[in-house]
Amino acid sequence: LVAWRVAGPTLMLACTAGSPAPAPTPSPAVAAPALPSPIVSTRVLLPRTQPLTTWTISAVTRLNVSGAAMPAGVSDEQRVDTRALVSMSFERTATGALRGSGQVDSFTVRSSIADNPTPAPLTAAAPSRVSLLLIDAFIDSTSLRVVARPPLANECDRPEVSAMQLARELLVRVPDGVGEGDQWRDSTVTLVCRSGVPLTVYTITHSTLATVSRETLVVRREMTTRLEGKGGSAFRAFELVGAGSGTQRLEIAARTGILETLQGSSTLTMQLTERIPPGTPRSQQVLQRVELRAERQR
Repeated sequence: LVAWRVAGPTLMLACTAGSPAPAPTPSPAVAAPALPSPIVSTRVLLPRTQPLTTWTISAVTRLNVSGAAMPAGVSDEQRVDTRALVSMSFERTATGALRGSGQVDSFTVRSSIADNPTPAPLTAAAPSRVSLLLIDAFIDSTSLRVVARPPLANECDRPEVSAMQLARELLVRVPDGVGEGDQWRDSTVTLVCRSGVPLTVYTITHSTLATVSRETLVVRREMTTRLEGKGGSAFRAFELVGAGSGTQRLEIAARTGILETLQGSSTLTMQLTERIPPGTPRSQQVLQRVELRAERQR
């Protein structure tokens, strides 16, 4: 509302020495201050069903190893490239939880230690290929799971597990009702196995809805990770601990809720201690850096 106030005396005629009195000058009109415009907040409401969608996803992992001597002929710096086609469809709840199924196709691993027959602990597995892997997937604020269908009898150091780990990156939880600038938090615990050592991985993910438009939602994720585990036998025991962090930028189609692109990077520092009685324990440190990319295939 804009209110106007007009101030000014009534025009009067008078006789002074035979001359009419001059008319007073009217005061200027003064406008009241305008009220601020209301702030309109766009709230996100994604569809309950996401149709079968295919993504290309790839990860470049660089490993820098220090500490205990590496086997002969193996460099203390390695690179592992993984790539796959992942297809999944989902049912979604109001909390953003997703439950779906699909497949991982054409999964490949290329490693700089391909010719080493006995890689050291913590180094990547030899190159392998998984032609087709059927999967089920689930994510909510406390759980994140991708499992093979039918389940694998033993998941330790299997290439299928690496394929499922790529598919995990495509699970994104966006709750109903969030608006631009809103944040939400996920805290998950998962079990994995590396070089025969069972590991418990604790991950905290802070997500922010960075921007909202008619076409696209931009979500930024910051992850912190901690892992620990023990394995081996009384004659050769291993203990592993690690911690790391990472960031991701995701673009999601506002109309369908489908992930369009993902770009991310992470760093993880791990330390493995090997004990072979009665010798002195040996330690090996690994710095792992990962660059991740995913894109929807039309």
